[in-house]
Amino acid sequence: MESDDNTAETFRRNFDGEVIEKDIRNVPSFEMWDDADVVVGGPPCQGFSNLNKTSTEALSDERNELWRHFLRAVEDIDPDVFLIENVSRFLKSREGARAVKIAEELGYTIVVDTLWAHDYGVPQKRKRGFVLGSKLGVPFFPEETDEETRTVRDAFGSLPHEPSEENWHVSRKRVTELSKRRFQEVPPGGNRFDLPKELMPDCWKNKERGGTDLFSRLWWNLPSVTIRTEFYKPEKGRYLHPEANRSITIREGARLQTFPDDFEFVGARTRVAPQIGNAVPPKLAYHLGRAIKSHLEGKKAESIQRRKPNMISSRNRSGLGSKSSPNLPRSAVSNL
Repeated sequence: MESDDNTAETFRRNFDGEVIEKDIRNVPSFEMWDDADVVVGGPPCQGFSNLNKTSTEALSDERNELWRHFLRAVEDIDPDVFLIENVSRFLKSREGARAVKIAEELGYTIVVDTLWAHDYGVPQKRKRGFVLGSKLGVPFFPEETDEETRTVRDAFGSLPHEPSEENWHVSRKRVTELSKRRFQEVPPGGNRFDLPKELMPDCWKNKERGGTDLFSRLWWNLPSVTIRTEFYKPEKGRYLHPEANRSITIREGARLQTFPDDFEFVGARTRVAPQIGNAVPPKLAYHLGRAIKSHLEGKKAESIQRRKPNMISSRNRSGLGSKSSPNLPRSAVSNL
């Protein structure tokens, strides 16, 4: 289910599956898909993002409650397993705790954790939170891979430094002369603090602390920072090419997310970049999928695995699952 038309079409072009192009809030029932074994979703994360300076306890954003509609789908479909992905702050929020409570009341054994993408072969230090529920026993997250940490050079060092119009190896179209002068002043690994005062915008002159990733260059020999929805704008983070005087291209961002080069994106570059930045890196998704597949085939964890004790609900502190409440009325989500 996807409300954005370009994202929906991108999915159609790459996967053999039905796409419902609709706002999930406008779907009255999900029971027509009650033959699904697994339900996976990523409710909007913007309200929980660390870029939102509001305290976790005081978060207020209408998108923050869309997870309720995801769990409404879980309630209607009654799958064996479900998975929620969001930024890690979701796990510490009031909404995250409510989501776990509802899922337990629906009869699911829940494990929660934060995973780092670079631990699973992704050349990017991206931390995300996951809520995994099962009616088959105690589910589990994938073990970290043994492969060497992949770097920016591994991801796109083979691409030409000069962007082209081929296969999304395109950078920001309109770049001012002032921005070009600023690019030239940032050394390898440098940031906005390396700019001469005369080239700094007033807002940066008055901000002497913090924001060290703004207008910064990536390092060749390290994983990238988190690829967000506007990674083509160096003013938004460490998105300058390690050597070239430009921001990274759409293709370079896609490679940092581990999208294969033959993956087809639909839309203008400003519509494609959010598709890339909002995605779970495919390589991380692959490992999550394998763990869920193993669980469906009978593998179970020996105990509840939680590395974030502040997320453990009062009902599950003993490490036991929530199978004791399988007969909860079907109104559990709407009545919370």
